[in-house]
Parts: sequence; structure tokens; C-alpha cells
Amino acid sequence: MSLVDDLQQLADGTLGRTGLSRLLLAEGADQQLLFAWARQARAAAGVEAVTLRGVIEISNHCQKSCDYCAMRGPNGELERYRMDAEAILAIVGSIHAHGVPIAFLQAGQDPRSDALVEEVIPAIKARYGLQVLLCLGERPKAAYERFAALGADSYILKFETSDPALYEAIARTPLARRLDCIRSLQGLGFALGTGNIVGLPGQSLETLVDDIQLALALQPDFVSASPFIPNPSTPFEAAPCGSLALTLNTLAIYRIALKTPLIPNVSALEKLQPGGQLLGLQAGANVMTVNFTPRTFQEKFNIYSNERFVVSLQHALDTIEAAGLQRRAVLAPRPRPALLPT
Repeated sequence: MSLVDDLQQLADGTLGRTGLSRLLLAEGADQQLLFAWARQARAAAGVEAVTLRGVIEISNHCQKSCDYCAMRGPNGELERYRMDAEAILAIVGSIHAHGVPIAFLQAGQDPRSDALVEEVIPAIKARYGLQVLLCLGERPKAAYERFAALGADSYILKFETSDPALYEAIARTPLARRLDCIRSLQGLGFALGTGNIVGLPGQSLETLVDDIQLALALQPDFVSASPFIPNPSTPFEAAPCGSLALTLNTLAIYRIALKTPLIPNVSALEKLQPGGQLLGLQAGANVMTVNFTPRTFQEKFNIYSNERFVVSLQHALDTIEAAGLQRRAVLAPRPRPALLPT
């Protein structure tokens, strides 16, 4: 079967595992054709303009013990912080002033931040009218219900890997629990973001194919592929980085298969290689996340590494321009999740 046949079947939703494996391993001219199809799919779906979102990393406390993350609870070397509502809202004011339409609140899995989030969501809505995106980890359904009732629009919860044994070995919690949280978020009307990590120790090509099939089955509103980055003060600090090529190919496959989702152009691509985020846009991504977290806190939010690449607004705009794309000026209003009975 030719590469074009594989791409057409991917677009039609009929490509099998063997074809997905071939596309994941595409290189050279074949990879460029894969990226071209992804760009065409993005344009045909009307999602070519790049959406900006402004992230505030509100807490680096975390209950989990994931082997790849330095914010893992057992890491006693990390200085912990939790921002207050006044500081968060001041930063949201800066996000709004720069014309960024989404306030993205991110934290480790820190239940003590829930009250803080519940305080700032309605204030963000009332003062600035921005969409609110949350990435706060696994929570009881009741917490998700409160966030929805207060007006939060979207939530990111990556499944990381579709392999239950690998997930539990790395995260020390069941994958089924995480997938239950994902389904709860979708049931509550959140726009769902999910995705996988490419290059996790113990991952195989077959696992990556499983990841893609799981992402397609979930039909998310956003989907990302992030390369594994070894992080100091973790059990995986000596492991090799994930493959840039495999990550970009995964991203392009998501675009062709799913067509319309927002696909984040993750900062880890730039960490792997200068210009990595330009390649991400060329492979079908259409979101840039600008970091508005104050530097003193950025240095403690070791999500990828303690020397991660931090995306500035100017870097995002320059990357969009270099890709020959435009910044999305406004977001179409999205209905808020219905208020829940008390």
C-alpha cells in the first residue's frame, strides 16, 4: 500500500494498525507529505489560525508520584509554592491586556488549590470575559461539577499512555481512574483536552499506535503529543529524550484523523530543538501557550525540566509568522456548562 493510500484511509477513518505504524515511522519525503496532508486538513477544517492561550502555573504541589515529573510528591528538593487569588487575577489582567482570549490555570494535582480556583473562575469571567481552561489533575466528580457550575470552559487531562501496566508502573495509580475522570469531564460539558507522551521509558511502537487509537476514540476537543523530557530529581532523569520526529508524526496523524481539534504546539518541542515549535505548526498544530507565570514561580514549576523552554508572547508571534499563519483574533462564544442542581 502506498503512503497516499495510508493518508487517505487515515482521513477516512479506516486506517488500521499497520498503516498507523508506517505513518509514525515516516521520514524524509514521506514525512513531508504527511505534514502537507496535516496542513491541508487544518485548512479544510477552517482551524488554520493559531489560538493563543495564557498559562498561569498556580501551584507546584502534587499528590502524585509520577516517575517522569520533578513535581512528584516525594521530591523533597523542590521548593513548593501556591499562588493567591489576588496574584492570579492580576496576571489574568495582563493576559487580557495582551489580547489573549484564554486564561489557562495549571497546577500539580493539588486539592488544596481547589478553593483558590473556585474563587478566581467567576472573577475571571466577570472582570475579563475570558475563557477559562483548567489543568489540575484527577479530581472527584463533585469538584469538576463545581468548576463547571462556576463557568470553567475546558479542562486538560492527558492520559499519557494507553498501556494500563505502563501507566500504573510510572504513575502508581490506575489508568482506569484517569479515564473515568476524562469521561466525567466530557459528561459535564467541558471541552476536553487529552493526549500522550511520546518516548516514555518502556513505551513501544505498538503502544504509540494504541495511544493514537485511544485518542481517536475519545474524540477530544484538544489533543496533544508531547515528547518525553528527562527531568532531574526523578527516577527517569538519565533516560533519553523522546523522538522529535515521532512526536511530530503523531501530531500530524491526530490532525488528519480528527480534523477540527485544537492541537497544542507544546514548548517541549522547542526544548528538544530550536525551531521545534515551528515544525509543530508545520505538522498541523494550531495552538501556542504563552507563559505568564512570574519568573520566580516558573523556576519551580518543573513540568518538563528545570531548564525548560518558556514561551513568551513574542516567541509565539514570531513562530506563527515564520509558519506563514495568522493569530486567531477572537474565539467563538462557547456555551457554558449548565448550572448543576444543588
